[in-house]
Amino acid sequence: MVKNEGGFGKLLFSVGAVIAIVMGVGAAMKATWANNAWLILVLVLIGLIVGFKNVASKEVSGFLMGTISLILATAVANLIAIDTLIPGVGTFIQASLSNFIIVVGAAAVIVSFRAVYGLAKN
Repeated sequence: MVKNEGGFGKLLFSVGAVIAIVMGVGAAMKATWANNAWLILVLVLIGLIVGFKNVASKEVSGFLMGTISLILATAVANLIAIDTLIPGVGTFIQASLSNFIIVVGAAAVIVSFRAVYGLAKN
């Protein structure tokens, strides 16, 4: 999935995942900073950069299918129901995945635009 660009894009993808997890922890603790608009903006910007830098032309369909699968699985799964068994765990998982989808979704927008442009150009 990742081009060899000196590791910058790979590092940004990892940073986005870590920020998403930290925001998930904050959501489970009911912290107000977990829904900070600036953190969400950072996730979107990381996703846009990842979309430009990391996904090669031959990886477009796999990346987009993975993104669609992740979005659908997170939307359909009622992960917050886990809170009835172990308080806070379902909220943590749901919030972490939702925040990670922000990164991957922004990257998917760029990747799909690049794919459509490539098809239209030919």
